[in-house]
Amino acid sequence: MSFFKKFFGAVTGTLKARSIEYIEVELRELENVFALLLLGSFIGLPSPPTTLSLRLLPYMARELIIMRSLSERLDDMLAEMAGIFEVS
Repeated sequence: MSFFKKFFGAVTGTLKARSIEYIEVELRELENVFALLLLGSFIGLPSPPTTLSLRLLPYMARELIIMRSLSERLDDMLAEMAGIFEVS
């Protein structure tokens, strides 16, 4: 009986870890979309009024750091998602 508990515990732990990994990737992408919506006028996308963007700017410090690090790495997000989902 102990073997089955250990086995199913290991399987459950692995599935939880993978689920958390998927959620973290989704969170990163949602943060990028949020920043792009607010600062999209810099690249020609329609954006909310400037006053709203300026009011939300202090709350976007983390998103700006993330955008800067992403632009420095210039990773291919499709390749990163394929790696997470093990698409070959």
